[in-house]
Amino acid sequence: MKEFIRGNRVFIILFAAVFAAIGTAITVADKAELHLWLNSCHTLAGDTFFPYYTKIADYGFYIIALGLLFWRAGATIYLMIAEGAGALIVQAVKHIVNAPRPKIFFDLENNPDALPVVEGVKMHSHYSFPSGHTCTFFILFFCLSVLFWYYSQERMQTREGIKKETYWHTSLQIVCFLAALLGGYSRVYLSQHFTTDVFAGGIIGVCVVAALYPAFVWLNNKFPKVCAWHISLPRKQKA
Repeated sequence: MKEFIRGNRVFIILFAAVFAAIGTAITVADKAELHLWLNSCHTLAGDTFFPYYTKIADYGFYIIALGLLFWRAGATIYLMIAEGAGALIVQAVKHIVNAPRPKIFFDLENNPDALPVVEGVKMHSHYSFPSGHTCTFFILFFCLSVLFWYYSQERMQTREGIKKETYWHTSLQIVCFLAALLGGYSRVYLSQHFTTDVFAGGIIGVCVVAALYPAFVWLNNKFPKVCAWHISLPRKQKA
């Protein structure tokens, strides 16, 4: 796990710093006031972008998982098992806590102007805590970051290779973290979740990926041919 932490330290450091700030905000600010503040910056661009972006957590990750089969089957297995484990944890907690969503909390049926609502987005009412979409986003993008690092270690044998791979992976970790964070924010922007829900969903997602990493390594060592298998596209024959 030391290598795992060292290899993915940029994502982990960004996650720890941002979520420490979010945790502090949750502790010191009123739940309703924090949501209203984060939800107050609606724009035409945001109202168009976020309803589509948040759908990555609905079915977009399935497309990405299938796409990984063209790279390595082990990558798809890791991602899908992590997403499945995250979904089980989230759903169990959701049904135990059964917290109301912003729609119910702010009583939008009787106070429709209490929150800005994006037209065409179906507002959910129950099982707010934690955010399943946020969990999915963080599992997806943290997993992609880990996979790139894990499979690039073979190329990091020379000093030049280390420098090149480190640069690209550092950049990828930053992009992956921002993509996951944006997915979490989309749930607050659309008033489907509170900040506390996103906070918990992100933590669950990152912890699931980290916890399953040893099993992923074991699988690669135990069944290398299975994990290395990939879909090969037919190549054009030279005339």
